[in-house]
Amino acid sequence: MERVGRRLSSDVDMISSLPDCLIHFIMSFLTAQEAVRTCILSKRWEKLWTTLPFLDFDMSKFECDDKPDGRGCIDGKFERFLDFVSMTLLRRDTTDMHKFHVSFSGKMHRSSKRVMFIRSWIVYALKHNVQVFKFDSDVQDLLVNSSLPLDVFTCACLVDVSISRTFPRVGNIKVINLPVLKRLYLGFIQLDQDFIEMLFCGCPVLEILHLKDCYGWYSTINSQSLKYLTVETCVPFLKDNEMELYNTPNLLSFCYTDGYSDDDVINNLSKMLLKMPSLTCASININRHIGLSANSNNSILIGLSTVHYLTLSGYMIKDLLVYELLNCLEFSNLKDLSVECLCLSCHFILIVSFLNDCPNLEKLSLHRIGFHCEHGEEVHVNQESLKIAPFKGGRLKTVDVQFYRRDYSVPRVWKYLQDHITENSRAQIIMTSLDN
Repeated sequence: MERVGRRLSSDVDMISSLPDCLIHFIMSFLTAQEAVRTCILSKRWEKLWTTLPFLDFDMSKFECDDKPDGRGCIDGKFERFLDFVSMTLLRRDTTDMHKFHVSFSGKMHRSSKRVMFIRSWIVYALKHNVQVFKFDSDVQDLLVNSSLPLDVFTCACLVDVSISRTFPRVGNIKVINLPVLKRLYLGFIQLDQDFIEMLFCGCPVLEILHLKDCYGWYSTINSQSLKYLTVETCVPFLKDNEMELYNTPNLLSFCYTDGYSDDDVINNLSKMLLKMPSLTCASININRHIGLSANSNNSILIGLSTVHYLTLSGYMIKDLLVYELLNCLEFSNLKDLSVECLCLSCHFILIVSFLNDCPNLEKLSLHRIGFHCEHGEEVHVNQESLKIAPFKGGRLKTVDVQFYRRDYSVPRVWKYLQDHITENSRAQIIMTSLDN
C-alpha cells in the first residue's frame, strides 16, 4: 500500500502544473500551427499560445488543394497560410516577442493585398521588440517590385536577423541603427557600397555576417567587431574591384564560395586574404582552374598559411596544392585540414606532400563529393608514386576518408595510410563508403 501510495495518480497533469515560462519553452519546439492547436488540451492551455514569445510559421505544414500541380494549388495553400498568420497575430497577446520565423515558397500570383499582409507581419514583430527575426521565402513574382520595410534597420532589439529570397532590394535606406545586432544573414538581395558602409556604422557589435547570392557593387568592409564572414556565390563580389578590409582586427573566420571566378577575382581574393592577420579558420571553394605557377602573384594559400582550421574544395584544389609544392609554404599552425575533392586519385599525392608542410596537423579529412575526374577517367594511385611522398608528421590523431567503392585507388590509399601515417603518428583511420 505504501508503494502504491507513492505513485502519482494517472489523472495528474504534470505539464499543465508547470509555470508559463517552462511551458513556453516546451512550445518553442512546435510550429505556430501546432502551438495554437494546444488550446484544446485544457482550460489552462486555452490562452497559453497567445503569450508565446516564439512563433514559427511554416507554409510547408499546410495542406494543398485537391489539385496536385499548378499555381492554383500553391495559391490556395498560400491564402490559408496568409489567413492563419494574420489571425494568429491578431489574436495574440501584446507581450514582447523573442523569435519570429516565417517560411513560405512557391510560384504564386502577386497582389497588393498579399504584399501588404507580409509587410504587416514584419512591422508587427518589430513593434513587439523581436530579438530573432527570420524571414525565408522562395517565391517568384510575388515581391518582385518590393523592398524591405525600413523599420527592419532601426529596431533597437534585434540580435539575430536572417532574410532570404523575400525582398529583392533593401530599399532607399537613410540610416541603419541596430545597436545589439550580432548576426546578419542576407540571401538573394541587391546590395551596394552605401548599404555596406551604413551597415557597419550602425551595427557596432555585429560579429557574424553571411551573404549568399547577393548581387551589386560593394568593396569595403570596416568593422572592429566582425568575427565571422561568409560570402557565397555573390556576383560580382571581388569582380573588377579589390575588396578592402579596414580595421578588422577580430576577424577569425572567412568562408568563400564562388562558381564564377576569373583571374581578377582570384587576384583580389589573394590580396584580401593577406589583410586577415587574425584569421584562424578558413574555407575556400572555387569551382574553376586557376592555373597558378611558381611565379604567380595570385597565391591564395599565402594568406591562409597561419590558419588553424582549413577547408579546401572545388576544381582549384589541384592548382593550389601544386603552388604550395613549388613554393614550399609552411602551415605550422594548421591543426585541422579538410579536402573535398571530385577525384581522390588525382589529388592524393599532392595532399600527402602538403601534409609534410603541416607539422602540427592533428586531423585530416578527405571527402570525395562526386565520382568525376577532371581528366575524364580515373588516374589510379600506383605504388611507385606513393613512394615519392612519405609522410613525416607525428601529431596526426585522426584521418577521416569518405570514398566511393568505384574508386579502385582506395585500397592503395588505405595501404599507404596504414604503412606511413599510422607508423609515424598512430593516428586512427576512419574509412566510410558514400555508397551506403
